[in-house]
Amino acid sequence: MSKFYSRNYWLVGFQSRLYDRLSPESYFESMRRVVAALPDGKSLNLLDVGCGSGLLLRFLKARIREGMVYTGLDILGAGVEQALLRAQELGIADRVSCLQSDLTSSFPLEGQKFDVVVGHFSLYTLGSHENRQKALKNLKAVMKPEGLLILENPSADYDADSIIKESIRLVRARDGFLDSLIKRCLIYPFTKAIGLRFIQKQLRSGEWKSYTREEFSLEMKRADFEVQHIEEVYAGSAFLVIGKLKCAP
Repeated sequence: MSKFYSRNYWLVGFQSRLYDRLSPESYFESMRRVVAALPDGKSLNLLDVGCGSGLLLRFLKARIREGMVYTGLDILGAGVEQALLRAQELGIADRVSCLQSDLTSSFPLEGQKFDVVVGHFSLYTLGSHENRQKALKNLKAVMKPEGLLILENPSADYDADSIIKESIRLVRARDGFLDSLIKRCLIYPFTKAIGLRFIQKQLRSGEWKSYTREEFSLEMKRADFEVQHIEEVYAGSAFLVIGKLKCAP
């Protein structure tokens, strides 16, 4: 994989919408798990860190129309632009805002506090423990005392083949055999070749962080979060963790 591709993987994916088109169904299912973990309440204020092109908006659309306010943050301007465009296409732009920001820097949120902070496959791209702790400190600073932090990050068992197999099964169950055949033969080979294998390589080289269950819990605890729930998602290739500030009642 060329250095150019490594440096521009997300940028190219967002600008071309390849990231949307090639994302496996198992990835979307992991987003559904995030939405299912959200607390009740129509007026939640939610922060999506590392929002990318705003894919999570597809699954939050109903909640946003009921009253949720969504703020997205991403380091890439291309992601922010695509997220705002997606909000317009979904008819929810009046309750969506997106800002460009580095997770390791103070967020430009002018004192806002959030009921829920979501990091769906974002913090793991910060290769060092120190940078991930900086990011978690910044997340703490914008959370309400009783707020929830919901993170998904790759596991040490991240496996491209398992993700594709589960995705084919999910498409077949939801959309039928023909759609699953089209995905398997025409789309998922590209998903695996230019997406999942690249991520797998980055994880195995240590450029990005993959976790055991214990490592993920310990990292949260070191940042003063109490882990309330942890489960495997993404065909066993990631963990979903729900945490709360230790000082919260």
